[in-house]
Amino acid sequence: MAQAQSWRPRTLLALIIAIFVFFGLSVGATGVLWAEILPVLGMDDALFGLLSLISPFTSIFILLFGSPLVERIGKRTATSIGLIILAIAPFALSLASVPLHLALVNICYGLGYGIVEIAVNSVTLDWEREEDRSVMNYVHAAFCAGAIIAGLASGQLLSQLVSYTAILQGVAVIAGVLAVFNLLIMYPPSHVEEETNAGAALKLLISNPIVLTLSIVSFAATFGESVAITWSVLHLRDLGASAFIGGIGFAVFNTIMFIGRMTNNTIVTRYGVVRSFIISAIAITTAGVILVVTNQLWLAVIAFAIMGFGVAGGVPTALTAGAQFVPGQNSNLSGALMSVNYLSFVLSPPLIGYIAIATTRQAALAVVIVIGVLMFVFARRLAYVTQKHA
Repeated sequence: MAQAQSWRPRTLLALIIAIFVFFGLSVGATGVLWAEILPVLGMDDALFGLLSLISPFTSIFILLFGSPLVERIGKRTATSIGLIILAIAPFALSLASVPLHLALVNICYGLGYGIVEIAVNSVTLDWEREEDRSVMNYVHAAFCAGAIIAGLASGQLLSQLVSYTAILQGVAVIAGVLAVFNLLIMYPPSHVEEETNAGAALKLLISNPIVLTLSIVSFAATFGESVAITWSVLHLRDLGASAFIGGIGFAVFNTIMFIGRMTNNTIVTRYGVVRSFIISAIAITTAGVILVVTNQLWLAVIAFAIMGFGVAGGVPTALTAGAQFVPGQNSNLSGALMSVNYLSFVLSPPLIGYIAIATTRQAALAVVIVIGVLMFVFARRLAYVTQKHA
């Protein structure tokens, strides 16, 4: 009861938003800095691609099997532990000099992201329950804001001859500061009703048709996001874009995704979850068609902007909707949904890459059309399973 009386919704929401901004800063800064880091590590693209799989696979394992531990030690403590690990990772990366170091760093990133994803998404669902208000889209929009800031700031700092090691160490400091502040802020009560065995998230994913359907829908959205993050700049450069225009295209994608997440609550409230997903699916499919059938640079930029809107509402809407159908299982739900979403970051880069080698990179982007159709089909199926199993 003391916890319920002492926690402050606005303060906690500000902290959650700050953590998601940091997520964006971390991912955005590292993405910009790889071009500086890889020559120091002496790695070719094949080895880099292989070692890059370590982080998402580690996160998937944590997301599927770590939710009972998060509940046992407490979400606040788990969040700080995850943030400390995410402070260690960029600091270690700044000192890395051989491929083995990158492998160890990616384990740290996978652990940190997995732990914080479970804890922070779960506590956001707790916040929504206590306040009877949806904010998941807003806090996930903060990730986009962080990525935009990191991309622009990292490029500017590098142009001012600031070393990548200093930038990474700055990211580490931000994570450490957040870890400390997190321990000073009270979380809302959890009202835990969920199973505590290590495979509870996996069991929920497999046994609950609603959660499984939501996971596939959000997977499709995340897959589209992964394609844009990995391939947008490369595709725009293929079409003749300068490095500056390529960066602008990536910034446009993230900006529209930010706007989409800020407005998605209105769409869900007005049209419902299923129609929101259908609108997203149509946008992703449309973006894929434009990317495949045209080789005009600015049409491609517009396509990635449309994709940004399409992928925006997938994950946050799925999390909020899932919490309504499986109440009291926020940690398991977060682990189940996010593990499938992280799988998209494992599958999309090599899938697009192999198809591009066999055909062309532009033809490989037809996968986006398939993903959009998949999202449409399972969004329609969601209406059926919610009526049958709710």
